[in-house]
Amino acid sequence: MAGWSIGKHWVQVDVREPFLTIFVDEERTRENEIPTHALGDFPLKIGKRGVLLRRVRNLDVARSEIWIDGVKVPPSEDPIPRRKPKKDTVCEVHPGGKGGYRDPGATAEAKRACGVCRVSLCDSCVAVDDVRCKACFETATTAMVKAERALRIKGPLLGVALGALVFVFGLALDIVRMAAIGLAAIALVGVRVGIGYAKERQEAKNRLPP
Repeated sequence: MAGWSIGKHWVQVDVREPFLTIFVDEERTRENEIPTHALGDFPLKIGKRGVLLRRVRNLDVARSEIWIDGVKVPPSEDPIPRRKPKKDTVCEVHPGGKGGYRDPGATAEAKRACGVCRVSLCDSCVAVDDVRCKACFETATTAMVKAERALRIKGPLLGVALGALVFVFGLALDIVRMAAIGLAAIALVGVRVGIGYAKERQEAKNRLPP
């Protein structure tokens, strides 16, 4: 089961009925509180950090998201280690103390090493999940968006196929009402796909840096 690395912690969400089960470092938390069908935002405490579990639905797909400070954290198949940098190293993202991308006044002393590529990072250059550098975080975010888009496509394809089937049977049996229902189903799927696409573009536009 995939999950999210938040600092030194590993978060997973099991969506089996009737309630979500949230695991933090394989220990259950908030059991029997959040129904699997519930959508919305649910605050969680992960270590000393406040994060947001967001349950959203796109067409026929409901999924869990983890947000920190307005940024959606991409999941991973396995925990990402929270690495320490080599001794007496400086941030490799902005050597020379020029300031990090999140805080221009930051010093260049390395406090972390990216859990993916092992590049040395200062406090300013580590991503919001506190385990990855900006580049690795954004690469994972791109992969996450593509995976979510592929998941959304399954629902519309099934809807269009069902609508087309009803339409064809309506024509074959000379039942105008049945054919009209099939066309209406296809049109409804098209509208919902358009709304989902517009929402995705708006989210991408408003996405905060990691």
